[in-house]
Amino acid sequence: MTVHQCIAYGDCNTEGIRRFSGRLWAQRVADALGMPLTNCGHTMSTTRELRHYASDYPPDQYRVAMIQYGLVDSWLTFRGAPYVLYYPDSPRRRIARKFVKKLKKWVRRFQLQERLGAVEQVPLDEYLRSIKAVVKSAPSTLFVLVGTAPNLNETRNPRIRRYNAALKELAGRCDNTLYVNAFEDLWARRDETLMPDGTHLTDAGHTVVAEKVISVLRPSLALLQRDAHRTPLSV
Repeated sequence: MTVHQCIAYGDCNTEGIRRFSGRLWAQRVADALGMPLTNCGHTMSTTRELRHYASDYPPDQYRVAMIQYGLVDSWLTFRGAPYVLYYPDSPRRRIARKFVKKLKKWVRRFQLQERLGAVEQVPLDEYLRSIKAVVKSAPSTLFVLVGTAPNLNETRNPRIRRYNAALKELAGRCDNTLYVNAFEDLWARRDETLMPDGTHLTDAGHTVVAEKVISVLRPSLALLQRDAHRTPLSV
């Protein structure tokens, strides 16, 4: 089996958005490791999409796998809200997502979320099970579990912190994982690191996350770079 170098699974801050023209944090890390990157980031995706990406791009075929989800997973929606996968995609799913968006607008308009009950898009226990299953599927791969960035909508941050804390605990229980959290560094410089939409990272934000990941990876760099036959370390 061919072992590739580096893969990243994640949401919009891993994939990047159209109006972002800088270097993505995952690409900066891969460049620092001297490894080519397979980027499986997907806007609006959750750990439900992670399961499918890990099936199509198995992490056991990579030396390093970075996982960064939580932004959408921790997002509040109404109890019983339907969920339509963003990956793998199809015309039928695109139509279904449009219907779900209209349904959610209708629920907000009539303030039904309070009556139906508010829940996270992906409950924390499901979030952790999905990530753990992917990590356990590739015991020889080094996983980097990256905490979710803060949001300028501060009502979202307590849930983000909760998911990050659980992710850190999960990483501590797995031998082949490292945990990285740039939340506080990003928040301290939020005017520079977060776009005006409050959610997406700026070029400065991607730099902060990349530097944090590399600092945690540093003890493993010698072995990883030996395997990659290169020795750069720059972000």
